[in-house]
Amino acid sequence: MLVIAIYVLDATASPLLVASMLMLRLLPLSIFGLFSGVIAQRFNRWRLLRWASLVQVIQALTIFGLSYLDVLQVWHVGAAAFMSGLVWSTDFPVRRTLMSDFAGTTRVSRAMSLDLLAGSATRILGPLLGGLLYEQIGLQGAFFLSMSLYAAGWLALSVHQGRFPQQQQSAERPAGQSIFHSLREGLGVLRQSATLPGVLAVTIVFNLWGFPFVSMVPVVAKEVLTLSDSLTGVLTSAEGLGALLGAGLLSAFARSEHSRYLYLGGVVCYCLFALAFSFSTLPWLSAGCLLLVGLVSAAFGSMQSALVLMNAPKGYERQMMGVLSVCIGTAPLGFLHIGLLADWLGPAHACAIAAAEGLAAMMLVLWRWPQLISPQPVA
Repeated sequence: MLVIAIYVLDATASPLLVASMLMLRLLPLSIFGLFSGVIAQRFNRWRLLRWASLVQVIQALTIFGLSYLDVLQVWHVGAAAFMSGLVWSTDFPVRRTLMSDFAGTTRVSRAMSLDLLAGSATRILGPLLGGLLYEQIGLQGAFFLSMSLYAAGWLALSVHQGRFPQQQQSAERPAGQSIFHSLREGLGVLRQSATLPGVLAVTIVFNLWGFPFVSMVPVVAKEVLTLSDSLTGVLTSAEGLGALLGAGLLSAFARSEHSRYLYLGGVVCYCLFALAFSFSTLPWLSAGCLLLVGLVSAAFGSMQSALVLMNAPKGYERQMMGVLSVCIGTAPLGFLHIGLLADWLGPAHACAIAAAEGLAAMMLVLWRWPQLISPQPVA
């Protein structure tokens, strides 16, 4: 993600196009999110996960080859981002429901925290290696590393396939029930829930006004802080370090009944620290703000899936995770919003405005669903 942002900024000098790359990555969530939940309910999730990993290998190999041959264009990178997003649209209803099956209800919060711990570690190494490789070798170096890691993931899934518990396999497709009937049924269940719509509304707020902030970090680093590519990677990795620390604390101490507080507090504090970052002109202060952004994003990220799974009616977990994917899929609008603001007013002002809007939106959500400010019941 960092390397793509730097490449597009170098090629076009447009913050809007930088934000558009992440927008394209998230667009499949809004288009296919609901269908991915139904697909996960009807097909073998372990095989879906393996195919998803293989597609990632192919798309990384393609970008590596085009870059190596010096024929790469911005639209190629955008197409690869969309394909990566298409694969990612299966993550919530496939991979994370598998994790929930293994962990059980009482341990699902810690399981998601451990998952975030692993992801946060790569968010430190990724920007560090990405910025260095891009500066020394170019785009092909970063995508060769990406391709190698995706291939290792696919191999690990293939090796462990035989150990997958038979009772965890997806149920067969219900006889005579269409995909659209399943969608209508799932949405009907959602409307009957008192809490789940509020949980999903918080996700929408984060993805419209919180998460798009990350697309502007490399732009601020290059244009406001005037950092080199490798130092831009170092600055960006501070967010990953904060997320790693937060995930470690959550995996050790998080309790399911506190998940709502962590979830809501994570979004509010994320917007506050993003606002502080927008006013900083010192690299060390910007890094400190990003460290705190990562720390609180861990609380939101680990509790998001856990809360949906804990509040979803029995038997509808995968469909509700598909709905969650659609809510996350609202992020392209957020990236478009912050990208346009950055083109008009500059990246720092864009971050400040988006963060302020996010805080206002959270106040509205808590006014509409006050029951969110209460302990999470645990069965």
